[in-house]
Amino acid sequence: MRVTQTMLTKTNIGHLSSSYQKLSTLQEQLISGKKIQKPSQDPVVAMQGIRYRTEVREVDQFKKNVDEATGWMDLTDSALDEVTSAMRRINELTTQAANDTYDGTQRKAIQSEVGQLIEHIGTLANTKYNEKQIFNGTKTDQPFIDMEKLKAFLKDNVDTATVDSIFTTSVGPGNGKIEYEVSSGIKVQVNVTPTDGGDGGVFGKDTFTTLKKLFNALGGTKEDGTAGSSTNNGTELSGMLKDLTAMLNKTVEVRSDLGARVNRLELNASRLEDQEIIAKTVMSDNEDIETEQVIMELKSHETLHRAALSAGARIIQPSLLDFLR
Repeated sequence: MRVTQTMLTKTNIGHLSSSYQKLSTLQEQLISGKKIQKPSQDPVVAMQGIRYRTEVREVDQFKKNVDEATGWMDLTDSALDEVTSAMRRINELTTQAANDTYDGTQRKAIQSEVGQLIEHIGTLANTKYNEKQIFNGTKTDQPFIDMEKLKAFLKDNVDTATVDSIFTTSVGPGNGKIEYEVSSGIKVQVNVTPTDGGDGGVFGKDTFTTLKKLFNALGGTKEDGTAGSSTNNGTELSGMLKDLTAMLNKTVEVRSDLGARVNRLELNASRLEDQEIIAKTVMSDNEDIETEQVIMELKSHETLHRAALSAGARIIQPSLLDFLR
């Protein structure tokens, strides 16, 4: 077969074009750090990359949920710790007031402090995290206790105000339970519902009814609502210690349950950290280049490309004029 100058030129241009294309691909890989720039370059890598990226994004969102849930539960525990302290102080004051050596004036002084502690418990029931009410079930945009009505409830010596009046809203659907998804298919309850702990919950009707009876008794009001002497009600106050202790134990039980959920959340957070590392490693293995390898390939193709240019120049350069010189 006769090989013409035109054939040599076309062959040379074809090889040079292919070489440029390879150099361009290696350069893009080196600049971007990725094996492929378009799915058409390797559909399998592209498909696996989408799956791995989805997994990494899921893990990242679960970690955010865990952080949000941890903040919520830590604040809840802190609020319940304050409630426990307030209830213990009320228990101590009631024990003192039940002593028959205390007269009416001293018991009314204790009543004043107990009243402040009851209002403090009401304030804790309205604790907010990230502008959300954490004890009002799913009604997180509304306070759980109406503080003005709670004050009126305490001052009402003839019990015309009901305990129901101090609560602002219902708890919402699902008994007010709020759950966060902290892993695929795994949900953890982050809040303490108004009924957790039974008997109406830590901030439930039973709690405020018991505290109201104590408040009245310290002021001399009898259990049936009639006026009495605060000097001679030591026996009545002693009888209330049992209810106060039960109320305190209920709060401790709720805190214990919350603590168990926090521990589970911490274990899940540790697992998510491991899962994220594994997912990112697999994703990197699938998509990222071996920089040293690509550099070596680039240098190798550069050498070949220069050799092709040099060879082409030697073969194509001679023309009719070169022979006529």
